Amino acid sequence: MKDDGYGCTTMKPRPAVGKWMMIFGLITVGTTFWSTIHFTFPFYAHTYPFAWYGFIVFIDGLLWWRWNEGLILARPREFVTLLFWSAVFWFFFEIWNLRFKNWFFVGAPAGDLWPHVEAYLNFATVLPGMFLVYRLICRLKIPKQVKTRFVLKTGIRKACPIIGIVMIVLPLIYPDYFFPLVWGSLIFLLEPVCARWGGRSLLADAERGEWTTFVRLLIAGLVCGGYWELCNFWSLEKWVYSVPFFSQGKLFEMPYLGFLGFPPFCVQCFVMLNAVYLLRGNRHWDPEAPLRKEVGRTIRKPVYWLMIVFCFLLSEWSYSKMNAHTVESYSETLRQTLEDISPSAASKLTNAGWRYPEEVLKNWDEAKTVIQVPLRDRIHDRLGLVTLAHMGWANARLLEGAGVDSPKKLAAKNPDELFPELTRVNRSLQLRQTPLVKRRIVALINAAKRRSAVY
Repeated sequence: MKDDGYGCTTMKPRPAVGKWMMIFGLITVGTTFWSTIHFTFPFYAHTYPFAWYGFIVFIDGLLWWRWNEGLILARPREFVTLLFWSAVFWFFFEIWNLRFKNWFFVGAPAGDLWPHVEAYLNFATVLPGMFLVYRLICRLKIPKQVKTRFVLKTGIRKACPIIGIVMIVLPLIYPDYFFPLVWGSLIFLLEPVCARWGGRSLLADAERGEWTTFVRLLIAGLVCGGYWELCNFWSLEKWVYSVPFFSQGKLFEMPYLGFLGFPPFCVQCFVMLNAVYLLRGNRHWDPEAPLRKEVGRTIRKPVYWLMIVFCFLLSEWSYSKMNAHTVESYSETLRQTLEDISPSAASKLTNAGWRYPEEVLKNWDEAKTVIQVPLRDRIHDRLGLVTLAHMGWANARLLEGAGVDSPKKLAAKNPDELFPELTRVNRSLQLRQTPLVKRRIVALINAAKRRSAVY
């Protein structure tokens, strides 16, 4: 064990451990995707955590094996710190989404405790995933160096806070038109702070014409964004986008232009964390981050710990609001899905070995043999609806109440006509506790139209 210069101890290089981590990570990722495609529990219901923690272990193992660096074994304290701030940061963006309504969750785990824990586990992967990919890109020297004669003038520091405030205010006032600005607003607000107080600063780099870190972060964000969406599309527990003006034309669940948001998002998370780390004396997760000893004298440990407490409480509040307003449906058993049609058919299908509605549809020729003939078409249509963007039983019942009892009929509907009709049906049946959101109806209609991962 040795000190890394930041007050953390690191392990001696053990390449064999890195190889085993790589093998374990690859097996986890491969098993997750294979099991998800074959509707195997628990991977199908929880694709994201298995796929992302496996990915993180693989990248960390590769760094440890090839270059004697990493986080999980080499700097576990920094890894745990990243996990915490990762969850906190994403809960912060969930608060923004309460205003924007640009995505919603479907197929969420049922219950009280486990969904709460899994939300933290899922969100905790964001920063470690992006930054480990960034470190891999650094080690591969992609690109080798980006240095220009063009340099930012130091006077830009004064303009950055104004730009950042405008980028925050505009999305709050006109969310439909300016929501993309939120993915870069905090860069302008916090970079001058990092540069002023001696933290890791992209702004200070740019004032020297040095853009390498910035470009590598952009690449890391795009790589991770693609993997996020790949993990999301076939999972039971997933998110669906309801972005205005870009509801048609998607790769996986993401509108094509939406992928452009991942690179600045990675940069913004990097800047946010750098600002937080100012309160830790600039102790950093990045081994290439310069350690400025003079900053150690300005450590505000009490402020840092108060921030941790405040951010945890804010995350808890964000979770409660997200659970109430952003989660559209929960995972359901076949009995819950078919209880108002035929509980006996649901029991027969379950006893035959099927667990999920998608699984029954995939094996319909075999499954229909255990269902009474008069109920076959109705059950098939119900399963088709509930599995569409995993909308769940309540939303399927609302659509049926509006005369839309199959995906084919839903695909032909106009959202301007369907939305008020569904609102009227819900007032009568009281199937939902929260109001319907028109954008989500649009997303369901578009889901009924698509036939593949590319739409």
